[in-house]
Amino acid sequence: MPIWLEELLTRIAMPACVGLAAAAVGLLALALRRRRTAAGLLWFGIAWLWLWSMPAFVDRIAPILVQQHPTPAIRSLPRADAIVVLLSYVVPPSRGRDWALADTTADSLWHGARLFAAGKAPVVVVSGTNWFPRPGRPTGADIMKEFLSTLGVPKAAVLTEGKSRTTYENAAFVARLASEHDIDTVLLVTRGRHMSRALGAFRKAGLDAIPASPTPRWTYGNGTARDYLPSAAALLEASKFLSEWLAAKVYAWRGWI
Repeated sequence: MPIWLEELLTRIAMPACVGLAAAAVGLLALALRRRRTAAGLLWFGIAWLWLWSMPAFVDRIAPILVQQHPTPAIRSLPRADAIVVLLSYVVPPSRGRDWALADTTADSLWHGARLFAAGKAPVVVVSGTNWFPRPGRPTGADIMKEFLSTLGVPKAAVLTEGKSRTTYENAAFVARLASEHDIDTVLLVTRGRHMSRALGAFRKAGLDAIPASPTPRWTYGNGTARDYLPSAAALLEASKFLSEWLAAKVYAWRGWI
């Protein structure tokens, strides 16, 4: 399945899209004088959006994926052949702005640098590229390498894999690179909700991958009545959770994990 189609289907399944689609069909039913059907669809759309944007609800579902692989203490991790850091997203430059890494990628790189400084592996492998790369532009992996150098990781100790655009390709291409450098065991660094799928893909590719995710960000509630009011931040986090949950189901169906 083409990447653009996977992205489109994922967007369609997101809470905002489902809620708005229900409301749109409800308005169409109202125009056709199907008042009871219209009322049901409109109420469903509003309730669906409200549910997925409540911090109280998100605080219950967001940890589900993260808690499958809790963040281990650095000192408890074994020494490996390499530390692998996966790209989440990179924002291309525009209007004089330089390249920017998503906060989750920056967290992963910071954690990878800490693992390297603690002597957990002699090299760091950075994996990922822009979804729509252009000739002459640096890849996501190139930008990650530069970022690591500002954190004190020597460029000579960083291997780049700058072709992968999906988790499946991350695993396949890193496994190929690992075979060229006698790398068998890796400390895998990616955002917590993504760890289960990434870990499954890397192990399926033949690498002995050990989870080493950074501290997750998922708490949006504060224990007050406001937790039951809609929040844009909570809706975003809920959408990320649902996207990852659906992706894991697809990977399992395809036999990639």
